[in-house]
Amino acid sequence: MKKNLLLILFLLSGAIPAASQKHTVRLGWGDMMYETAVFHASPSHTFVTPSALPEDFSVREQYGHGYTGHIFAEYLYRAGRNVRLGGMMDFEGIFWKEADFDRNHNVKGAVQNVNNYDLSLIPTVRFDYFNHETVSLYSGLGLGLLMAFDNIGGFELSPVSDFHLIGVEVGRGHWAGAAELGFMTALSAGNKVYMLGSKLISLSVNYRW
Repeated sequence: MKKNLLLILFLLSGAIPAASQKHTVRLGWGDMMYETAVFHASPSHTFVTPSALPEDFSVREQYGHGYTGHIFAEYLYRAGRNVRLGGMMDFEGIFWKEADFDRNHNVKGAVQNVNNYDLSLIPTVRFDYFNHETVSLYSGLGLGLLMAFDNIGGFELSPVSDFHLIGVEVGRGHWAGAAELGFMTALSAGNKVYMLGSKLISLSVNYRW
């Protein structure tokens, strides 16, 4: 009875070395530096003497961009002391408005809201090269499929890769936090780029058991 009670107290205390825990679930967020550099507002077409332009002048602009960041969830299974296998789901959204403007930079006609989404499903592998009771260092990679779609009927598929150059996981017991440096890349037929060096920095909250 005493032994069982001590075991329960030990488990509840969270004093379980990370290397002995088989399962990890991660929820996190990563930056969208690439997307913010590529998907941004069009130049604003304002003119010093708009009256010099034809009355029916029109130019289309994109503006009002918004970004979700990379929102991801991952499950990992410890297949060996230094190897973890799993899968990740990564989601990001980019939103903007499009409209035609006249020579005085007034909106002509309807404003169109464009919502663009990328959903990636990625099998992953991680290699731990330092394990301590409170700190782990690791690298890893994943290869999977990206589904790009929007609110105006677009849908495309692309291979996607996710490289984790270095990650650090800090915690004790069941809960931990992690920070990573890496990048995601998604290219379709070599001529369409969805991501190129995206998700350079990511943070997550991890639950281990």
